[in-house]
Amino acid sequence: MSFAITRRFEQVPSYSALCKLAIGNQVIVVGNEHTGSFSRKDLQGDYQFGEGSMKGKFSSHGVNGEFSIENGEAAVTVIEKPFWLPESLLKRKIAEGLDMLWKELSQRQSSDGLA
Repeated sequence: MSFAITRRFEQVPSYSALCKLAIGNQVIVVGNEHTGSFSRKDLQGDYQFGEGSMKGKFSSHGVNGEFSIENGEAAVTVIEKPFWLPESLLKRKIAEGLDMLWKELSQRQSSDGLA
């Protein structure tokens, strides 16, 4: 059973902003401003930037899904999860992660003078 968590995002983050954020969180990004992959211990995925959007797939700790940022909205769709992982806990953690991502990106843009 799949489900999606969404949050408002004012704009699609730039590739360079995401790379800086990735470095600060020990995530390895391989690719460019169009397409690539990312990884960290027990996390892997791929991404693709389009016209005003970013989409990709991820896999971590037995959870598989997709993500997108477009039209002012970020969405994480969980397609598969381990049977033992409570859906309510997973939804809460994804929501917290999206909120933290937006906060960190907003702070980074403010400190870089981009806001």
